[in-house]
Amino acid sequence: MKTKFIIAGTGNRGLGCFAKGLTGWEGKSRPGFTDRAELVGLVDANLSRAQACARELKMPQLVLARTVSEAQEQARADWCIVTTPDFTHAKVVVEALEAGLNVVVDKPLATSAWECDQILQAMERTGRQVIVGHNARYHPRALRAAQLVREGAIGQVLHIEAAEVLSYSHGGDYFHRWHSDFSKSAGLLTHKCCHQLDLICWIIDDEPVEVSAWGGRGFYRPRPDLNHGERCSECPIGRDCPHYFDMDKWDGVRRRIYRDCEAEDGYIRDRCVFSDRHTINDHETLNIRFAGGALASFTQVAFAPEEYCYFNFTGTRGRLEMQSREPQLRMGQLGGKMEDVSLRPEPVEGQLPADDYVEHGHGGADVCLIADILGLPGSHPLQRAHPKEARRAVLIADLANRSIAAGGRPVRAEEAGKDYPPAPPPPAD
Repeated sequence: MKTKFIIAGTGNRGLGCFAKGLTGWEGKSRPGFTDRAELVGLVDANLSRAQACARELKMPQLVLARTVSEAQEQARADWCIVTTPDFTHAKVVVEALEAGLNVVVDKPLATSAWECDQILQAMERTGRQVIVGHNARYHPRALRAAQLVREGAIGQVLHIEAAEVLSYSHGGDYFHRWHSDFSKSAGLLTHKCCHQLDLICWIIDDEPVEVSAWGGRGFYRPRPDLNHGERCSECPIGRDCPHYFDMDKWDGVRRRIYRDCEAEDGYIRDRCVFSDRHTINDHETLNIRFAGGALASFTQVAFAPEEYCYFNFTGTRGRLEMQSREPQLRMGQLGGKMEDVSLRPEPVEGQLPADDYVEHGHGGADVCLIADILGLPGSHPLQRAHPKEARRAVLIADLANRSIAAGGRPVRAEEAGKDYPPAPPPPAD
């Protein structure tokens, strides 16, 4: 018998990754997915978008609803995949659990430690499962790094340096969307950098206890000198702008699921990156202290010429370096040389060869995540993210946001978990 799924949130992530992955679309799926999974319903507060998504999938039989509980009354599904905006995660996940569904929630688990705890309490209350879509764990380099550190290859980890450097096109895209509203995303540390913060916590398997942070918005701020419009599709600069968002790219799917559905909720997908409505930072630096004694520094930048991500773990016996460029993994013992590390010394049943991880979304990680959800070969048990683990990344971002709002004051873990973190101060004129 197939496992039945509802997807809540029918934007790009819900449609492009999960809906197409479960229903066998080329480049998004694998043989065996459609034998195990059946998509039975779509949920979106904007019902026009859910209808547009069903048309894209060519599946008019799907149950469409504005809430999970409504959809579940008709669909009788087993699992709900939650890809709604981050600030709704806690509410939607709890609703799904209480409707008798197990849940896959795309990262981040929620936008505050407080909301993460609401999900954990609902899990305990209902006895249902929650898997968090931390797909970065499913890349071969991340798994190998976690294995090596946990095996003690570099001894006790004492220090970590890491950074997420986004190109202006990638980083800028968050300023086209709802993510640039702190009340909806809790900033890029929560939404985007939860990947990197989760990897740090997961690889060293430790709990954050204190964070100090600083940040600002110096690039994506009002530029009246440009005489730009409020949105790309109605801007006099238009395609001459390097930040132009093309609604008609990718066969026009973004126009059909966003622009054509605006009348119902007013959501604008192509807002100008230089709008005066943004309330998040575009660069931030953190110092993190862990329960086991390790110290970490982490930086995010959202306006660089090229993408780059790196992690350096230094321990009592050596150093492990992981990065998004080649060589992806290097290790050296004290007194020795840094040498390249094989990403997969022992094959894992069902996984693609390490050098083939460009075929599917996020370097192959998305399809491995779906395979794990379906119980198919292609992942390692270590890679599945439990909400208690996923909470750690959200906690670091939560503490960092509180520290930034307090001028860089160190903030301890016990200071979070009671409310939503404060927004960063606006840029100085």
